[in-house]
Amino acid sequence: MKKSWMVTGNRTCSLVALIILCGCAKTRVPRDAAEQALDDARRLAESGDYAGALEKHVWFHNHALGVRPSYYGVRLSFALADWVELGQKYPPALEKLRSIRDAKASSLSTGLQNRELFHDVVAINQYLEQPVKTVVLFKEIDGSNPQFASKVYDLAQTALVDNKEYELAKKYLHDPEVRFAHAKENFEEGMRWAKQSGGEDSREAFEQIFTDDVTTIITILKETGDQDRARKIQSEALSVLKSEKVRNALKQ
Repeated sequence: MKKSWMVTGNRTCSLVALIILCGCAKTRVPRDAAEQALDDARRLAESGDYAGALEKHVWFHNHALGVRPSYYGVRLSFALADWVELGQKYPPALEKLRSIRDAKASSLSTGLQNRELFHDVVAINQYLEQPVKTVVLFKEIDGSNPQFASKVYDLAQTALVDNKEYELAKKYLHDPEVRFAHAKENFEEGMRWAKQSGGEDSREAFEQIFTDDVTTIITILKETGDQDRARKIQSEALSVLKSEKVRNALKQ
């Protein structure tokens, strides 16, 4: 499948990671160093060796993609969830995760243009329950480099909308009908893949991704006074998927 749906916002990332894991369960591949590190992190945390577990989490975060690029989704979802859970028992784990996030955010703030690095920051902020930091960083990039902001807007979109930054989101939404067409294309491709793989979890995940994408577009249009286009996209979306969430998206 296209990489586009694999590198969108963190909620989508978690769903895609689930799909990847479901696929791996059917066609198991040999354990590699990255998978071993993640398993070791969980085992060490359960045994009380929190410092050792943290070391494995840091290694996985820094090296997993070099071992296998398909760890992209797992690295920014399940691995971070485990890391934050470790941090509830071992505060230095959270301190380390924050320091990694801050260093990456600083590089982006001072001009580094790296989409994957920005995605790291967005995902960490989501799991640390600090999405407002994503908003702050995106505003800095918007002010200094709108071209790069446009390239990473889809990753920041959820945080912007959740924090009611509708006008800023509208600025980078550009043509909402093009955004909808892209979401529809990904959905239809995803459903074909789910049908071939026979996975019910996959089908439900792609339905949720499409629903979230569409309701976000509708919300941005509604909150910025563009009701007509919001209704048009809602109608088109309902012709693709009968969703109560989409049907209710224009209600107060």
